[in-house]
Amino acid sequence: MSRYSHQHETKYLLAAAQRWKETCLLQDGSLFSDKQLWTLDNLEELDRRFTQNPIEGGDSYVHKLSLQLADSSPAAIQLMAELNWLLLLFSSNIKPDTKRRMVMEIWELSGEALPESAPCLDDPSLAGVGSTGTGFNTHRWRELVFLIDLLRAFKSMPADQQQRQAQDPWAFADWMATVRRDGIRQLPHILNYLLFPDSFEYISVSLDKEKILESFEGLSKHRLRQLSEPEVDQALLALRQRLEQEHGTEVDFYDTPWLEQWRPSPGTWLMAWNPKHWPWKSYQDDRMKIAGGENVTLPWRTASTQPREGDTFYLVRVGQEPRGLIARGNIASAPYDDDHYDTERAANGETARLVDITLTDLRDPDVDAYISMADLLAGTTDGQNWSPQGSGIEIKSLSAKLIGKLWEKLPPVKVSTDRAESPKQQAIQIARPVNTIFYGPPGTGKTYHLQKHLMPRYESEAKKAPTGEWLEEQLANTAWWEAIALALADLGGNATVNDLLIHPYFKAKARVQGRPNSPNLRATCWGALQIHTVLESTTVNYAQEKRQPPLIFDKQPGGHWVLTGDWEETGEGLRARLAQLRQGPASDDARIRRHLTVTFHQSYSYEDFVEGIRPQTTEDGGISYEVRDGLFKAFCQRASQDPHQRYALFIDEINRGNISRIFGELITLIETDKRAWWDEDGQLVGGFELVLPYSGERFGVPKNLDIYATMNTADRSIALMDAALRRRFHFQELMPEPKLIPGSQGDGYIPDGEGGLLNLRALLEAINLRLRYLLHRDQTFGHAYFTEVKDLEALRRVMVYDIIPMLAEYFYDDWRQIRRVLADEGADGEQQLIIAEPLDPARLFPGSDDLLPERPDYRVKSPDEISADAIRKIYESLEGEA
Repeated sequence: MSRYSHQHETKYLLAAAQRWKETCLLQDGSLFSDKQLWTLDNLEELDRRFTQNPIEGGDSYVHKLSLQLADSSPAAIQLMAELNWLLLLFSSNIKPDTKRRMVMEIWELSGEALPESAPCLDDPSLAGVGSTGTGFNTHRWRELVFLIDLLRAFKSMPADQQQRQAQDPWAFADWMATVRRDGIRQLPHILNYLLFPDSFEYISVSLDKEKILESFEGLSKHRLRQLSEPEVDQALLALRQRLEQEHGTEVDFYDTPWLEQWRPSPGTWLMAWNPKHWPWKSYQDDRMKIAGGENVTLPWRTASTQPREGDTFYLVRVGQEPRGLIARGNIASAPYDDDHYDTERAANGETARLVDITLTDLRDPDVDAYISMADLLAGTTDGQNWSPQGSGIEIKSLSAKLIGKLWEKLPPVKVSTDRAESPKQQAIQIARPVNTIFYGPPGTGKTYHLQKHLMPRYESEAKKAPTGEWLEEQLANTAWWEAIALALADLGGNATVNDLLIHPYFKAKARVQGRPNSPNLRATCWGALQIHTVLESTTVNYAQEKRQPPLIFDKQPGGHWVLTGDWEETGEGLRARLAQLRQGPASDDARIRRHLTVTFHQSYSYEDFVEGIRPQTTEDGGISYEVRDGLFKAFCQRASQDPHQRYALFIDEINRGNISRIFGELITLIETDKRAWWDEDGQLVGGFELVLPYSGERFGVPKNLDIYATMNTADRSIALMDAALRRRFHFQELMPEPKLIPGSQGDGYIPDGEGGLLNLRALLEAINLRLRYLLHRDQTFGHAYFTEVKDLEALRRVMVYDIIPMLAEYFYDDWRQIRRVLADEGADGEQQLIIAEPLDPARLFPGSDDLLPERPDYRVKSPDEISADAIRKIYESLEGEA
C-alpha cells in the first residue's frame, strides 16, 4: 500500500487528514473548534484579503499575514490557521513544534487563544511523511494561493458533486488538474496522497515520479512528458502493485532496494597516471598540501563523458613500478574540452577531454602505504580492468565497494619535514593558520581564555631564546632613527653607514620590518640620519625644513656619523635601553611574546591597523607627511621573518569595530587558504599578496600568524558584525559555567554572615534562566562575575555595581523587568534589592486638575542595606516554583 513509509509512522497523520476531509472539506466544519469555518464565504474573504493583497519584503510569514488579515473577521483568520495546518501537515522536514506554533500564532490573530491540546496538533499527527524541501517553504504563499483557489472551486460545486469527487481518487485528480495554478506546485501531489493514500504515492515532486517510471518501466522522457499527472500516478500505482506481488513485501520507493534503482548513488571512476607520459611536477608539493589538510584540484584526462560533479574517483599509477591506486578524491566538474596536456600537441592545436578532480588523499608509493596492483587483482572478482589504456573508466560496483574498504584501512600519510627540498615545500609544511572568534555573554571568560590558555603558546623565556630573536623582540616597536641611534651609541658614537648596516641592532630591526635583504636598507639608514641631523651641520645638505626632531646626528668629514645636538637630553631613555641590550637576554627574566593584542572600538581605523599617512611637525613648526605602518602590518612583517615560530594576533571586542574600515582589502588576505609565504629572497612562493594603497608595497598575511578574537554577544553593536568576517572565522561559543564558581571553599557556597550559606551557582543559574526567558540566551551573565566572590560583602558589591547595571542595560532601564529577574516583585521590603515607592501626583503637582496616575519610583539599595535573604530568595523562589 502507498500508506507504507520506511521512515515514518503514517497512521496518525492519515487519521488527521481523514478528520479534515470529513469535517472540513465535506461539512464546512473546523478542526479545532465547533464552528463552521471552511465555508465559501470565508474562503472568498481570504481571497480578497490574502490572494489579492500581496505584501513584498523580508518580514516574517506570520507578520505579513497579520498585516493582510488586519481587518478580517475572526472566522476568516481562524480558517487561515487551519489552512496552514493542512499546508504543513505532509512536510517531514518541518518540526511538529514549528508547525504547531505557527498555527497557534495565526489563530491568535483572531483574538482567541488556541490550546496546544486541540485535536490534530499532537506530535504524531504533525510528524509528516515526506520532505518538501526549501522550495516549498520559500514559495509557501504560492501554495496557499492555489489551496484557496482550489477550495473555492470545490465549495462552489453542489454538495452531491462534492461527495462524488471526494470518493473517486481519479475523478478528483482529473478535476484538480483543471484548477489554475501558478507554476509547478507540490500541493496537488500532497492533497492526492492525504485524501487517497491507497492510490497515490507520498511523493510531492513530479521529477521523482518520472524518474521511477523511467527506471522501472523503461518509459522515455518524451513519453513521460506526454502523460498527464493522473496518468503518471496511475502508472505508479500499477508499478507498485506489480512489485508488491512479485516480491511479497510492501514497497517504499525511497527505501532500499528500490531507491538505488531510480536514484543511483554517485559513480566511481578510475583515473590513470603514467609517469612516463606526463611528469607530475607538483606531485610532492600536492602530496604535502593534502597531508596538511588542504585539498588540491587539477584538470585530468578522461575518456568518458559520464563523470559528474560529486562522483568519487581513484587514481591508478600505471606504466612503471610501483603500480597501484595512489590517490582518491571527488569529481569537481563535468567533462570539458581544453588544450592538450602535452604542450607540443597543444601548440599544434590539439585538444583533450578533461575533468577537474579534487584530490583528498595522495600517496607516494615509495614511502606511503597504498593499494598495490597485486592487491587489486587478488581482491576483485567482477573483471574490473585496473590497467586501462586511457583515463576515466567507471569502476564496477563490487570493485568500488572493495577498494573503498581497503582504502579506509590505509594509515594516514605522514610527511617528514626533512624532505622539504624547496621554499614552496617549506611553506606547505607550515601549519595551517587559525582564525577563531570566541563569543558569548559577558563574564564567560573569553579574555581569560586568551590570556591563560592561548597566549602562553606564543611565548618563551627570554634568557633561553637566541640573541637575534631577543633583539627583534626588543626592537620591534622602535622607530628607525631609534634603532640607528642605539647602534651608533653601541659603536661608541662614531661610525660609518656601512658599520651601521651590519650592526646587530640594525639587522634585527630590518628583520622585524620584513626587509632583511632589501636593497633599500642603505637609503633607509641615510634617510633616518639626515632627517634627524642637527640644523647647524655643514656636511649634510638635506633641506632644513624637512628635518624633524629629535636632532641628534651629524656627519664628520670622511663619512663618520656622530651623536650630538639633543642627544644628551633626548637620548637618556635610549641610553638606558642600550645598557639593557648590552646585557643580553641572559639577564632578562621576562618572556619573549610572539603575540600582539589590540582592542577594536568605533574610531579604530585602517590607518591604525594597516598603514596610513601621518603628519609630522618640523623644526620650524611646519607639517610634513609620511607613511607609517600600522600595528597589524608591522606585526605581520615580524612574523614573516621568523618562519619556524608561530605568531598570534589577539583582537578584543572585534564586533565593536567597523570591520570593513579596519581591514580594508586585507579581509581577503586573512583567509586561511590565502595566507602568503616567501623564500629567502622575498619572492612569493605561496598564497596571495596585494598592493597597499598608501605605501604602494606588496603585502601578504603570513601563514604562521594565527588570529584570535573575542566577541561579546550582549553588546548591541553585534548587529554591525560584518558578514564577510563571519565567513572567514571559526566561531567557538563560551557560555556561562556555574560549576566553575568556587565560592569560599570550592563548592560554590559562601557564608551568609549569620551561620548559613549562600549558593552562588544556584544564584547565577536562576538569574540566567529568567534572562533566557525574558530576553535571549546571549544576554545572560558569565560565571566570571562570581569567581572572586568569597563573602557576603563582595557578593553585595557585585550585585549592586555589576549585575544590576548590566540588567539596566539589557532591559533599557525597564525596572519592572529587572525586579522580576531578581524576584523582588511580591517579596517583603527587607528582601528586595530594588525598592519601588509610589510617586503621588497630587503631592507633586498640588492644585493640578489633571487626573494623573501614580507612578513607581525605583531605588537600588546600597550594598550594606542588602540582606543575605534578599539574595537567597532569588534562587530559592525558583526552587519553590519548581
